[in-house]
Amino acid sequence: MRPLNIMRDLPGVADLIELCFSTTLDRDGRSFIDMMRHSGHDSNFLNWAPRVIETVSLPLSGFVWEYNGRVVGNVSLIPFVSHGKKVYLIANVATHPEFRRQGIARLLTTASINRAREKHADSIWLQVRHDNDGAIQLYKDLGFEERATRTTWNVPPDFKLPPYQPGDIRILPRNDKEWESQKEWLARAYPSTLDWYHPQQWNLLQPGIFYSIYRFLLDSRTTQFSAYRHGKLQGVLSYQRFNTQPDQLWAALPETPSLDAITALFSNNPNLLKRSRNLVFEYPSGSYDDAFQSVGLIPNRTLVWMKYAGKPAT
Repeated sequence: MRPLNIMRDLPGVADLIELCFSTTLDRDGRSFIDMMRHSGHDSNFLNWAPRVIETVSLPLSGFVWEYNGRVVGNVSLIPFVSHGKKVYLIANVATHPEFRRQGIARLLTTASINRAREKHADSIWLQVRHDNDGAIQLYKDLGFEERATRTTWNVPPDFKLPPYQPGDIRILPRNDKEWESQKEWLARAYPSTLDWYHPQQWNLLQPGIFYSIYRFLLDSRTTQFSAYRHGKLQGVLSYQRFNTQPDQLWAALPETPSLDAITALFSNNPNLLKRSRNLVFEYPSGSYDDAFQSVGLIPNRTLVWMKYAGKPAT
């Protein structure tokens, strides 16, 4: 085991990650691998990267396990700064199939924990697929605790919404007076404990002329609709379009599910999702999964977020 050397290891790490996660890589994952391979041969990047390892949220630091000159194990340590706190994400933990069950992943992860401690991390996180029981148990043994389980949803190319049948659900443009309920539901679905990874800019959804101007200046076009049953709010769907980044979909929903309200919210606006570009939609796994699938969304991946609890690494 040795520290990652970005001057020569990136292509080998890219090959290893692709081999280990080929069946689960999404479009962003494949783009990440392509970027890593390209960066490993880009002299400008290789001159710039060593100077910013601790200031940009890129996998430029970590450890590799080398055997006869070949990278057969890898872990990345990615820095984030949120509200003045230093957060490290342990990512890309991979071991070549021929070298598994030898404790390599454990040693690589332990080295990353110790390195983050040396750098005075305020917190250490990792994410792992929900169906990878072996890895989840390994991380628990090393002192991590489960904090959230979240699913990312995709819009398929042949996306077709079911016909809109309102029943006793009414869909109306979001009313400003519903903002407090919407904000409360958003805070539960997108907790502040994870906003270091995906910062929430709720002011882009907030009502008022000031925030309308703010959205205009950020080149964000926002459409919001609310679902009501007998005058009671059942949920708010917010759709943001950007020119320079993926579109965002936010769902503010009460704790008790109303599946027909979800269907109505999506079905009422079929053209929004059809026009989406690289749509990002993430939500806590659980009670709303069936509703999202019923309107045609496809679960891309479900990840368990785990936080290091501060127990001694071994």
